[in-house]
Amino acid sequence: MTSPQGRMRPARRPTRRLTEIAAWVGCTVDRDAEVSGMAVGSADVQPGDLFAAVPGLKAHGADYAAAAVAAGAVAVLTDPTGAARLRAAGVDVPALVTDRPLRPLVGEVAARLYGEPARDVVSVGVTGTNGKTTTTYFVEAALRRQHVRTAVIGTVELRVGEESIESPRTTVEAPVLHALFGLMRERQVTACAMEVSSHALALDRVAGLRVDVAGFTNLQRDHLDFHGDMEGYFADKARLFAPERAARAVVCVDDAWGARLAAEARIPVDTVATREDAVGLDGADWRVSDADVGLDGVGSSFTLSGPDGVELRAHSPLPGMVNVSNAAVAIVLAHRAGVPLADAAAGVAAATAIPGRMERVVERTEGWPLCLVDYAHTPDALVLALEAVRPITPGRLVIVLGSDGDRDRGKRPIMGRIAAELADVVVVTDENPRSEPPETIRAAILDGVRQVRPDLHDVYEVAPRSRALRVGTLLAGPRDTVIVTGKGHEPTQEVAGVFHRYNDRDVYRAVHAEGRRGPVDPAALLAEPPVAVDDPVDVGSITVLDVTGTPSLADLTTAMRTLRRTAVQRRRVAVVGAPAGPASVTELDALGRLAVRLDVQRLVAVGNPARAVYTGAYQEGSWDAESIVVPDAAEARAWLADELTDGDVVLVAGSDPELAQLAADLRAGVVHP
Repeated sequence: MTSPQGRMRPARRPTRRLTEIAAWVGCTVDRDAEVSGMAVGSADVQPGDLFAAVPGLKAHGADYAAAAVAAGAVAVLTDPTGAARLRAAGVDVPALVTDRPLRPLVGEVAARLYGEPARDVVSVGVTGTNGKTTTTYFVEAALRRQHVRTAVIGTVELRVGEESIESPRTTVEAPVLHALFGLMRERQVTACAMEVSSHALALDRVAGLRVDVAGFTNLQRDHLDFHGDMEGYFADKARLFAPERAARAVVCVDDAWGARLAAEARIPVDTVATREDAVGLDGADWRVSDADVGLDGVGSSFTLSGPDGVELRAHSPLPGMVNVSNAAVAIVLAHRAGVPLADAAAGVAAATAIPGRMERVVERTEGWPLCLVDYAHTPDALVLALEAVRPITPGRLVIVLGSDGDRDRGKRPIMGRIAAELADVVVVTDENPRSEPPETIRAAILDGVRQVRPDLHDVYEVAPRSRALRVGTLLAGPRDTVIVTGKGHEPTQEVAGVFHRYNDRDVYRAVHAEGRRGPVDPAALLAEPPVAVDDPVDVGSITVLDVTGTPSLADLTTAMRTLRRTAVQRRRVAVVGAPAGPASVTELDALGRLAVRLDVQRLVAVGNPARAVYTGAYQEGSWDAESIVVPDAAEARAWLADELTDGDVVLVAGSDPELAQLAADLRAGVVHP
């Protein structure tokens, strides 16, 4: 099945002869074919595609050519090493073999294949360590003042007009990128704001694209596991500011890296200084002054002065100096992309909430603390986030944080020290442990915390992340602010190589739905038993909660509440049999009523002993297909096979061994949408 990003292509697909493409590449081919698309990942292949088999960090794309051909690829573009692997694997399709560097070539070929569609779209590309996503959304909001239809390409989503899908990475592979621009042209989208990551620049994912305006926010410690050191990191970022990649640039010169980039860039540059201590303040083309950093907790205002005495009062919809910087850079970027300056400022001021970037999930009302989600995952970003939140916090500042596994280990104690210095209450948990033991990562963060608080006062180590965020929220009172950092918008958590559906916003909303308010005594809160449900298991398109074996009625009740917390904004499906041990008809009836009150959209009671669960749900207001009773687990299995849809969260609960097998088959993908 083609991935969602692989399907974001124009409906009117191009058709080129393989011999024509061979001439572009500068090679020959023994057989011709009709090519109507291109892909680097085998999961993105559609029938008629040219599959680009490029060498990677750990494997060669030629090793996946057989899968690509099975998906419909009609030819392969590769290097001599890849060609040898194709022959060894018996892959019998025409091959374009070249000694030219493949990654830049792939972008060039993809752009030509789709007819250079980016030339018909005003494009703004934003790079930098922190602020790329926020600045990109600000730019897009400003572009909408001038363009009827716009697009966004970045960490959060791939959006063309009104169609949006989750983004697999900050910057997609070149064939996907040029197909997206082809889709934009087809749908009359005339402007695009996009994030450009350092990985994308190093790996030539933006080859074949020349943006109208390139933007730079800052350069801070991150991704050194990939780039080696800050010089390597800077060199890769600087690739965007070359004549073949951008027509002009807007560079924030607050830090030394920005000042250096502006001096070394080989294209026209507008420099923006947003702080009084900016390294490039003297001589900056644009300057920020009179910043009011949003003590109302909503946004920030500032004055932006530019060339020829231009001056206007501008506004950021997000609090803190960091978002003053992002807004100022975005205004100048949009202006240099053709939007009148006043319109650009008005567009940025009207930008709506940006997923996972100082995102307000629960407001400070009715006894609740202000609950924020922010993507800050570098030391400098964490400082800026906490400094932005402190002025809008009348009480204590509670932070829940972790750090990524298999990434820069040196920043972990730094993050812990910053949290201990700038927050009042620190909850250390897991982020994306990946292949590392989570406790090892937490220990490194706590080493940094101890540098500031040797006695670990108001410091708590809690896992898993969902429990940690629940603890952090319930530790807070109505005057406090809770901020969870590191994952932002991310819809999954990677643990031991497995991606589980997870989002911090959902946990906040689940705690809010419980109705329990803090501050709760820390000792009592931490002493509460963990939920008696196995961790949800993400099996691709659905999530499974397994409460089978010998669960009590109390376990089934807890599981129903856990289903509600796990499936915020997703459909809840409960398959419930009788518990182990005694349970009266009245108690089972109450369980069914609870399911309806918790908004379980589909409830299946399995077997006559569990019929009262259905009866209670029916009496509470669930009828027709919403709540049914079936005689056995086999009938429940048949019902699920027809009923399941992508995104469902499914609870299977009860003592029947057949239900345990059903849960196992759901986890194994035997039963699926």
